[in-house]
Amino acid sequence: MNYVYDVLINFNKELYDFFDWNTSDNISHIRKILIFKVNNKIINDLKYKYINVNQDFLVKISNRTEMFTSQNVKIINYACLFTNGLEVIGAKFDRNGNLTHKSRLLIDEESEILDSIDDFEEYDLNYKIITSLPISDFKTRKEREIEKFINKNLKEININDSEKLKYLYYECFNKKENDFNKMLIDINKALKNNWDKYYLKIYNFFKLISVKGK
Repeated sequence: MNYVYDVLINFNKELYDFFDWNTSDNISHIRKILIFKVNNKIINDLKYKYINVNQDFLVKISNRTEMFTSQNVKIINYACLFTNGLEVIGAKFDRNGNLTHKSRLLIDEESEILDSIDDFEEYDLNYKIITSLPISDFKTRKEREIEKFINKNLKEININDSEKLKYLYYECFNKKENDFNKMLIDINKALKNNWDKYYLKIYNFFKLISVKGK
């Protein structure tokens, strides 16, 4: 079996590039972890789908991942790395074989791994696809968090907030509007069709009024 030693892994339900990692993420310092070389289809399924592996594979990886903690070393029950020779994906499974968390690696650690796997034999992973992930809209993790915040605040705004909405509307479009429903429709349409132009103005507006409301 092939192991990788001393790497950082950021297990999340979504697969985030290293530049999208947050300081608040629970990043694991892995002492050692198994790695399997697989084909491109398996890597793509790991990236864009949720899969279920069989019990034989769970047995193969069971308790073989070790993670440093502040006081000692902790065992992660079902985790491993997969690579196709071009990229490396970390995966964590539950006891039923369901893929629950994924991770990319830091770019320098990934490069070091890729330089050392040329003679690895390709592993034929036996799995089935459970569900596919939504098609990416190419927003970064931070932008998706901002989008969620904006959508929540737009849904909560009501007719009593019409003066605030008028101000936001003017900030966005440099013109006045009094129709409450039209303002909401136009703002939502602007976010949908021209995200890069409008999202920061709207996000900063809602952040400002949330601070003033405290």
